[in-house]
Amino acid sequence: MFKKILIYSMAVIAVGYIVFALLFLTKEEEGALCKGLKISITDGGSGALTDEKIASLLAAKGISPVNKPIENADCQAIEAVIGKLSVVEECQAYKTHRGYIGIDIDCKIPIMQVFDINGREFHIDDKGAVIDGISNAMYLPVANGFITTEMARKELLTIARFLQDNRFWNEQIEQIFFTAKKEVLLVPRIGNHTIELGCVNNLEKKLDKLRKFYQKGLNTVGWNKYKKINIEFDKQVICTKRDK
Repeated sequence: MFKKILIYSMAVIAVGYIVFALLFLTKEEEGALCKGLKISITDGGSGALTDEKIASLLAAKGISPVNKPIENADCQAIEAVIGKLSVVEECQAYKTHRGYIGIDIDCKIPIMQVFDINGREFHIDDKGAVIDGISNAMYLPVANGFITTEMARKELLTIARFLQDNRFWNEQIEQIFFTAKKEVLLVPRIGNHTIELGCVNNLEKKLDKLRKFYQKGLNTVGWNKYKKINIEFDKQVICTKRDK
């Protein structure tokens, strides 16, 4: 009997302590100030966002929670502002139990740098989304010439995806140039020649043909013998010799 009373008393005390602790902590948190931001950024090495940029953005928009009552922090507003950045794929903001606002950001991963017909610089990801604000140098193919934003999301995206999935050509192709007729010229990293691709259709087939030519032809006659290599037409590789 005494044992049962003791167990019951200990249970009552434990419940009372928990209730007291919750009430005390809740009251304490109500007046607590936000200690700062805990920011986690996944960007694939693009460096488009930094902790400092995010903190400055929130301050400029008047929604920075730092040194303000954490209970008033508007996590949805923080997510909305950061989510509008072209480089952001997903953003989550939340309150931590230690008085910080946590912000987890997943960025879009650029696969090509583009200079369009108007001189605007941007990147595209593997879905064709335009990404602004990446200023650091990245080891990515560069596309320029008569490119519109719409072309970047279609014809250029086809090339960008192919290069991303093909290690040999991703390492080989340095530049993509679009002519006014939407014909494509490729500039390789190795060899002093230009590849005339024509239109983007049958891309894999054309480049596979060129790779075989590289292996059987240029490895024999030399990589600097031709100034142009045309692979536009089916089952043909047309070479233009370099002027002596």
